[in-house]
Amino acid sequence: MCACAFLAWSTHARVARIEYVSGLEGRANAADIPDGGSPTGYAGGQRELIIPERIEDSFHWIEQTQQMFARGEARVRHVDYENPPAGHAVTWASPYRWWLGVVAWADHAASGRPIGMSVERAALYADPLLLGALVLAASALAARRLGGWPAALLAVGLVAAFPLASDFLPGMPGEQGLAVLLAFLGVLGVLAGVSAGEAARGWFAFAGIAAGLGIWVSVPVGVPIVLGICGGALLAALVPAGAALPWRAWSLAGGGTVFAAYLLEYFPDHMASWSLAVVHPLYGLAWIGLGELAATAAARIRGARPPWTIRDAVRVGLAAAFVAAVPLVMWRTGSPGFLSKSLDWARLTALPGGAVAASTWAWLAGEGPTLAAWAALLPLAALGAAAWVLFSAQTPPQVRAAVAAGMGPALVALALAATRLSWWGVFDAAALAVAAAAAGGERRAAAPVWVLALAVLAFAAPGAARMLPRAASILTPAESEQLVERHLAHWLAKRTGEPGAVVFAPPNETTTLCFFGGLRGIGTFAPDNSVGFGNTLSIAGARTMGEAQDDLQARGVRYIVIPSWDPFFDEFARRYLVRDLSGRTSLLVGELRRWDVPPWLQAVPYQMPVGGGFEGQSVLVFEVVEPQAPAAAAARLAEYLVETGDLDAAAAVGSRLRRFPGDVGALAAAAQVQSARGDADGAARSVASLLSRLSAGGDRYLAWDRRVSLAVVLARAQRYDLAREEVVRCVAQANEPRLRSLTTGSLYDLLVLAHSFGVAFDDARLRDLALDLLPGDLRSRI
Repeated sequence: MCACAFLAWSTHARVARIEYVSGLEGRANAADIPDGGSPTGYAGGQRELIIPERIEDSFHWIEQTQQMFARGEARVRHVDYENPPAGHAVTWASPYRWWLGVVAWADHAASGRPIGMSVERAALYADPLLLGALVLAASALAARRLGGWPAALLAVGLVAAFPLASDFLPGMPGEQGLAVLLAFLGVLGVLAGVSAGEAARGWFAFAGIAAGLGIWVSVPVGVPIVLGICGGALLAALVPAGAALPWRAWSLAGGGTVFAAYLLEYFPDHMASWSLAVVHPLYGLAWIGLGELAATAAARIRGARPPWTIRDAVRVGLAAAFVAAVPLVMWRTGSPGFLSKSLDWARLTALPGGAVAASTWAWLAGEGPTLAAWAALLPLAALGAAAWVLFSAQTPPQVRAAVAAGMGPALVALALAATRLSWWGVFDAAALAVAAAAAGGERRAAAPVWVLALAVLAFAAPGAARMLPRAASILTPAESEQLVERHLAHWLAKRTGEPGAVVFAPPNETTTLCFFGGLRGIGTFAPDNSVGFGNTLSIAGARTMGEAQDDLQARGVRYIVIPSWDPFFDEFARRYLVRDLSGRTSLLVGELRRWDVPPWLQAVPYQMPVGGGFEGQSVLVFEVVEPQAPAAAAARLAEYLVETGDLDAAAAVGSRLRRFPGDVGALAAAAQVQSARGDADGAARSVASLLSRLSAGGDRYLAWDRRVSLAVVLARAQRYDLAREEVVRCVAQANEPRLRSLTTGSLYDLLVLAHSFGVAFDDARLRDLALDLLPGDLRSRI
């Protein structure tokens, strides 16, 4: 009860913080506008939930679960929001999506929200509910088979162990927590079976099913745990007077579960892959072989040495061949298989300020004895206390055999944690299972429960302290980034007016722009999107602007986004290209930063939201357009620089406008640059030239957005009669695409002039659209 109360309190506090941050500036609408026909549940296909620490997998789990409901797909095997136009295949297992969907459906039934919106809501509670279910199930199992003390130790340890408990945080949906849960139940089932006597076969079958489901959810977590249990089988066989254990029943149940999981996931259309990074029948076959080898080896270790028969030799030979098939296929296909690394393999925890390092030694050498280090390393004390029980001569054989069996997965998890920080949570789970086994048994004197209890409390106390929620009003850098990117995504989606516009941006920003804006992006760090990531590297590393243009147009890119806070375009070659190309710079991005903008791109001014810790940062946005005339391109760029406040660069671009002395649009842009720089005489000369050209009909073929600029210049020059004529023409010729094409400043100026001159839109919907395209502060001024 105390453990569940702590979990409920901490979850409530974290959810309140996520809701507070998600409610800050940058939402698409002040109040949610539900839309049952939208995949996301929001009008416009956008999203609002800020993911703490911007865990990339979480964005994809939410998007894929919403797609599952929107398209009626029980198994999501393809997405098109990345790597357009083809999209990419999805290999992630379905069980976690199903669990997230169950929680979303419950929220939908209880609240009446659109199911897509309920998926976002479910992301807040899905993983804490898993941890709560694990606490209840593990405590009940331990109380039934091991006793009250083991159940109490498990309950406390599961909610307080760090970083184990951080695998179940709200608002960060991901399969890691479910994979750890199933792996833990697989280990605990084996330990319960060791102490179950005649009922051992049922417990071993349960353990095999749980571990098999764990392999389905996450091969990189599930397979090492199974290998560790096999090692534990050999250790348990070394215990004197230990009973024979049903390892064949365990492996048959586990292998059969893997076969069934593979069919449920891929039958009948996706069964041709030899990828061992996901559930595959070879794992089931190898598991059955491991069970046979473990049973045979355990029997001989205990002293049973019957003469070998041909049948025995064939059985063992086949079992060894089954096991060898996995590394053989990994070698032939070049796949890391179950040794593949997740995106967050070098991250200790998803909590703010969590350690990131290439190994445990690198982490400890860099940070020293922090609270997080103590909380993560102190579970070793519980493992040490369990080892004391194992080697104590007074410990009953059943307890010693259970501890020995649990040592196998615990030591495997510890070995992997030394090189992958993300495995410390798995180690915590395995160490807790071993501590529970050591605390079991009827002879309390033989099992020093008080030592084990102190060991568990020794790491539970600093773990609980590290797991305390943060103050709601203090934003982390990841949250500040997401608030800006959410605002940008909503702005881009509103400006295009079309669902699924394609953006080219750094991988991190591509993920958030797709998530928040319902846009489509090219490359992300998602393992399934390796082709899209390669395309991003190809565009960034293009050797000519023509090559970059061809690549962008081939993928239907509408916008290029270059945020100042993401160094990807500066570091992509050193980090991701071969050594010979590690010094390459991005020609495309470099030219755009120098304002050498090709005629097929148009700079679009974006106003970042105020506050959030991102003062001094900026975002460059360019729209891919039909090639512009040189005068129009220079004029639009000059006005962009004026609107964004870069007057020095505007002056440099303004010098190009002198090449077009007879172009009305260029003269209007020159007047704006001169006026912004305080050059009244220069602006007056430009206006005089402008009036001369107008009297000769020089605006006959003027583009619509250039006419808006002309109206603004005339109004500032106090030629209200001419300005009103231009505004009347602009309003009469306005339509939705033209309004969306205007910059924020130009649109605001047009609406102000229309209001001042009493010029009304014939279609009220166009005026409403124009107002909706403006930020709230500008809208309120009109």
